[in-house]
Amino acid sequence: MSHVARHEAAPRSDTVVLVQVLRGLAAALVLLGHTQEQLRVAALKAGLAEPARLVWPGGFGVDLFFCISGFIMVVTSARLAGQPGAAQQFLMRRAIRLVPLYWLATLLYLAVLALGSHGLPAQPLTALLSSLAFVPHAVGGLQGGLPYPLLSLGWSLNYEVLFYLLFASWLALPMRQVVVGTWALLLMLVGAGALWPPEATALRFWTRPIVLEFGLGLLLGQAWRAGWRLPGAAALALAATALALLLADPLGLLQAAPGASTPNEWPRLLGWGLPAAGLLFALTGYERGQAAQVARWPLGALVRLGDWSYALYLFHPFALLALTRAWLAAGDAHRPGLALLALALIAASVLLAALVHERLDRPLTRALNHRWQRRASRAPLPATARAPLP
Repeated sequence: MSHVARHEAAPRSDTVVLVQVLRGLAAALVLLGHTQEQLRVAALKAGLAEPARLVWPGGFGVDLFFCISGFIMVVTSARLAGQPGAAQQFLMRRAIRLVPLYWLATLLYLAVLALGSHGLPAQPLTALLSSLAFVPHAVGGLQGGLPYPLLSLGWSLNYEVLFYLLFASWLALPMRQVVVGTWALLLMLVGAGALWPPEATALRFWTRPIVLEFGLGLLLGQAWRAGWRLPGAAALALAATALALLLADPLGLLQAAPGASTPNEWPRLLGWGLPAAGLLFALTGYERGQAAQVARWPLGALVRLGDWSYALYLFHPFALLALTRAWLAAGDAHRPGLALLALALIAASVLLAALVHERLDRPLTRALNHRWQRRASRAPLPATARAPLP
């Protein structure tokens, strides 16, 4: 008997606890990776020996995010697919969730640059507008082949917006066709980038193999909807295999120089994307069959970290920068050690993320969604929208 079982009558649910946990862990990976780099820079500026570097995949958190993004879009949009106005509703909801906080973080970072010693980038208006429009533009020149926006973390959101547009373009159809159509577009992009390497920065960025990680998430979302389940032993074996492949690093992704970017090419898709998909399938496949048991696990703190993950991803650089500057300004006689600085950086980042999420992100998202729903309810519906599709 196969270790993977399919249950046609699986209950419908848009809430997947272990995916929320995985989102929190993905954001934590990014935070820890950037904290390690910040400690290295702080030590060098203070004239101290460079701290020991842990060789581990901090950037893997982004690959997890991409797989999770594809999964969540399928699970949360399944009942929307095929309905009139589905694409508009989907894009508006995603814009409300994504745009305000990113724009705020970008404008805040622009202010930090303007007040700091580095000053504004060349062509600041172009840099700002391209960042706010999610158009890849090399603000500070290509770094590791990546065109970073003003707030460098926004490079991943430039991919997210591409994913949203591709996914939404098929939402007039049932979800199965949405997944097939989106995969077709992703493969066309990657194929075109391989056969006719574009010179334009944005086109080259959008045609990298990393975009297929989103497609892997789509497939796993379909598996969840179909009721595919993994027994505990199979889920544990799959998760262990994914982590072993990640840490074994057969493609040398962890051997990059400190502070260097990991190119979004085939090695990243194979070395980080496949383990991310494997880990996601292990957790979702297990929860599909053991939802009641998972609900009893003491995961509250990790679920909250998942709730804060977007704020943590966008705002942790501000906590790292502010505390590092304060640490350097304290002088040799008053500085705590690097270990204490590391703990302070992590704690301050998580605290800032919690405050941003609870006091800003969640109320703003709720208000914008309410306003959008009120406007949508006042708009006249076409006749085909007044009754559910057969």
